[in-house]
Amino acid sequence: MIERRIKDAKFPATKSLDSFDFKVIASLNKTLTMELARCAFVDRRENVIALGPSGTGKTHVALGLGLAACQKGLKVRFTTAAALVHELIEAADERRLQRIQKLLASQDLLIIDELGFVPLSKTGAELLFEVISQRYERGSIIITSNLPFDEWTEVFGSERLTGAILDRLTHHVHILEMNGESFRLRESRKAQI
Repeated sequence: MIERRIKDAKFPATKSLDSFDFKVIASLNKTLTMELARCAFVDRRENVIALGPSGTGKTHVALGLGLAACQKGLKVRFTTAAALVHELIEAADERRLQRIQKLLASQDLLIIDELGFVPLSKTGAELLFEVISQRYERGSIIITSNLPFDEWTEVFGSERLTGAILDRLTHHVHILEMNGESFRLRESRKAQI
């Protein structure tokens, strides 16, 4: 059953928090992260937002929390922001948007990775707002972003829409600050020595 949930989650890789090096990203609150791995935040329909530059392990932490949720019998779905918006636009064009929205709403935990890497079209931003709005106080979301909140307007294109999204996401939220040097950059430097 757990294997099935992990497969259904569509994780790009299976990573646990056991393999995360908390010493490298000193800004990350390890106690809070390990508490979140107990998944009580999902039962309380709270959100998690991991913020920090590229390569600091935001996706690894999101995958670790998603894996922990699967192991606790919860329904999880992992996607990138760009892939989710693309899927929603395609579904709207093919008149199956409600089916996708219903599927997303049925998940206990929705993980949206890489918000902010690609600006969204007006339609894409509005469709993503709908997903976030439908989950507000009904289901948990984990979002990873390389942008601080004050730069999210660049992604959504509208201050009003950004404000509405942040209002819903941050009402019941745990924020993971993940500032530090890129893991990938550090590994390439080690390989060159």
